[in-house]
Amino acid sequence: MRYYSDGNLAEKLNRQSVPRELPDVYIPQLDEIDPDHGNREKRLVEKNNLRLQYKSLKRWRAKASLRLLSVLLVLVTAVGYIVWRGAKLTEMSFYNAGLKRQIKEIDKENSLLQDKILSKTSLYNLKDIASAELGLQKPGSEQIVHIPATVLMKPLDDEVMNVMTRMPMESIELIESWVRSR
Repeated sequence: MRYYSDGNLAEKLNRQSVPRELPDVYIPQLDEIDPDHGNREKRLVEKNNLRLQYKSLKRWRAKASLRLLSVLLVLVTAVGYIVWRGAKLTEMSFYNAGLKRQIKEIDKENSLLQDKILSKTSLYNLKDIASAELGLQKPGSEQIVHIPATVLMKPLDDEVMNVMTRMPMESIELIESWVRSR
């Protein structure tokens, strides 16, 4: 082992002051090694450009189809709403027609009931029923009691009613109330 000198144990290399010259080595160019290299590179660039065009066309088609789909969805929604609203209107129309038919039937029943009531309150029918079923006869002159109109009148809100304006039903009610009070 050598002695420690200059604080470094590493072995010193003796370098030449002038480096050796490298021998002349022939390095062939890329075109000489592979004559199709330039053409192949051009073909790869063309293929890459074509692939990029296909990708951009694919993106454009996807965007266009998405737009078309969204427009169709909006149209279908609008048409669906219009059809639904028309169906609701038709349903309500049928419902209203049914109610009108029921109202007409109830009006017919009411008119029949009113006819029955009027036929039962007819004075001629009452006279026939009184004479036939109850055995009542025509009253004698001493049985007839004359009631003054002022006794039968009920004032409404401090107004005296005119005899001509009274309805027949009101007269019947007044007579019945007077007879019951005796």
